[in-house]
Amino acid sequence: MKKLFLIFIVFAACRSEDADPDNSRLGLDFYPIEVGTFQVYQVDRIDYRITGEIERSSYELKVEVVDSFYNQTGTLTYITHQSKRSDKNTDWQFSTAWPVRITPYQIVQTEDNIPYIKLSLPIENGKEWDGNASNTYEEDIYKMDSINSLYITPLSDTINSTLTVIQSDNQDFTVQQDRRYEIYARSIGLVYKEDISLQYCTDPKCIGQQQVIEGKEYRQYLIDYGKN
Repeated sequence: MKKLFLIFIVFAACRSEDADPDNSRLGLDFYPIEVGTFQVYQVDRIDYRITGEIERSSYELKVEVVDSFYNQTGTLTYITHQSKRSDKNTDWQFSTAWPVRITPYQIVQTEDNIPYIKLSLPIENGKEWDGNASNTYEEDIYKMDSINSLYITPLSDTINSTLTVIQSDNQDFTVQQDRRYEIYARSIGLVYKEDISLQYCTDPKCIGQQQVIEGKEYRQYLIDYGKN
């Protein structure tokens, strides 16, 4: 009788473990999120105006998870607040709120009322998906790359386990450049984001000279994170 009881306990324990989600295997630990967590980024941006003006800006961006709720379908949604300041000696100024929806298959972040599928689950090297599948924009194929790779931050910090989501890698230096990618670190979340979108002069007198007529260069990298 004792032997049968022991077998039942072992079987029950195995069933319980199977029922628990494996966040590491799914890849959810590359996008850890709970109320009270925050990340602080340094943002460097260059805007090229059609008028020929070039505007450079640098500031700090804070992303803080302030609330969460389940909708009627049982999907968990978090509310993040975006705040900005010019440097560490100035106060944070609230900018906007972005919801993040977590499902067993994907992580959807809504930016300025437009939802984007940031990660497709489970993670897999070379995996592709339409980042615009949840909005009305045309198809935009994202690709997962370099899972569990080492990453050296702009501050020379070493992060042992990251994955890269390549959103676009069009580097045509004759007509236009559209280079967008994000790097996520295990147990940290987003650590680097780059968005370069440039239109080059195509007139006969300047074509091929990489003369920017309009566009932007946006780089965002992590400088602090934690939980309140």
